[in-house]
Amino acid sequence: MWVTFIYLLYFIPFLSSAKYNRICYFTNWGAHRSMKDARLYPEDVPPDLCTHILYAFANLNGISLQPQLANDINVYQGEQPLYPRIMKLKEKNPELKILISCGGWGKAGEFDSLVGSESARETFSKNVIAFCRQYGFDGIDLDWEFPSADHRERFGLLTKTMRKTFEKESKKSKKDRLLISLAVAAGKYLITQGYDVPVLCKNVDMINVMTYDLYGSWHNKIGHHSALFHRPGETGMERELNTNNSMYNWVEAGCARERLNIGIPGYGRAFTADGKDPLKAFGQSGGGSGSVSSPYLGESGLLAYFEICKKELKEGFKRYWHKQHQIPISFKDGTWIGYDDPDSVRNKCKYVKREGFGGAMVWTLDMDDFNGQFCRKSKKQTVHKFPLISAIKEELEIDDTTTTLSIVTTTTTAVSNGTHLFNELFDNEWNQITDNISFASKLSQLNVCVLVVLLTTSYLIRSTIDIVS
Repeated sequence: MWVTFIYLLYFIPFLSSAKYNRICYFTNWGAHRSMKDARLYPEDVPPDLCTHILYAFANLNGISLQPQLANDINVYQGEQPLYPRIMKLKEKNPELKILISCGGWGKAGEFDSLVGSESARETFSKNVIAFCRQYGFDGIDLDWEFPSADHRERFGLLTKTMRKTFEKESKKSKKDRLLISLAVAAGKYLITQGYDVPVLCKNVDMINVMTYDLYGSWHNKIGHHSALFHRPGETGMERELNTNNSMYNWVEAGCARERLNIGIPGYGRAFTADGKDPLKAFGQSGGGSGSVSSPYLGESGLLAYFEICKKELKEGFKRYWHKQHQIPISFKDGTWIGYDDPDSVRNKCKYVKREGFGGAMVWTLDMDDFNGQFCRKSKKQTVHKFPLISAIKEELEIDDTTTTLSIVTTTTTAVSNGTHLFNELFDNEWNQITDNISFASKLSQLNVCVLVVLLTTSYLIRSTIDIVS
């Protein structure tokens, strides 16, 4: 009886899988793209696809927030306001959290006034509360790209003031406390320079590490911008340009794993490669942005996932798999595109669960194949909307015990070009795993030890009772 009781006490907490974050950016400009088949509206998003939606962006005006587009709050060219439309998703899924995001690339200077003094920090915090309560947001996402050394301490103080002010308002209003989310750099230099990591991680609810754009046209070498692991032969800085290293930059700086979410891009970056083997192009000098431009995104060398599907299905591009990096490449006539697909996304989510991180963030909803038409191989095939984010949802909802068992068994799955995808991504990267021994593995070992002690104690107690009797 004692053994059974303790056994149940131990295992009951593990019978239900942990809830991992599925954080998705919704862009207001995505509803106004010039090409109609690339427009994503709030109604197109399944209410249960994401646990959190970050609405990008609101403008920072001094120490206050303002809607960025007229259509955010007003009818524009026949389109009803976007804020109330996206809030309707919460009617169908009350657990969904929708946060307003501010900042973004090129907007770093707008944060200066927020952190200048304690008075400014307090006023901004109160203005955020007023904005969120007025429009129905559940919190704010600060996408500061990137704080400098001069901002390091003051940025931490801003989050401390916001947390304190939000908690006070929550008690007074009897409403849920507003959430605080951060989008942060992945590189060690920027982390050390601009973030007081222990302070940030203590005061905010989520830290979304931008583990993408690690390579691009600004480099003089070809590389995948969102690789999971490094590959053999990489040294120095190049060895650090991967998701695994980026996440451990934050862990080693003092952040709790459950607070951290990996970043997954809904797009690929292109280069121009020499030769016919894209798997041998890594590290080649030059690169550029490839001979492709996106009619949807309007940026040379940057393609949405749905565009890459179109190129592979209709334009002769061929998919290759790099088993060390654990990512796909699309290639044709020297145009080399590094991107993520459902296979690489699932592996990254397995990594999240194995290493004990909080979840995954995606930039952005409108870059996925949200209508299910671009990645559909034939009209006879079932329409599968949001294949990237659906893969995140499916993998993160799998019970942890299933994931643990899959780590033991190595399996292979054939992909379209005859290469093989090792779904057990840790088998071929054992050295990288042992470099930062898994938190989840350590926890599992500790759990086993605790169980053995409990069972032994139970046996001794029962034996004593029998002797006394």
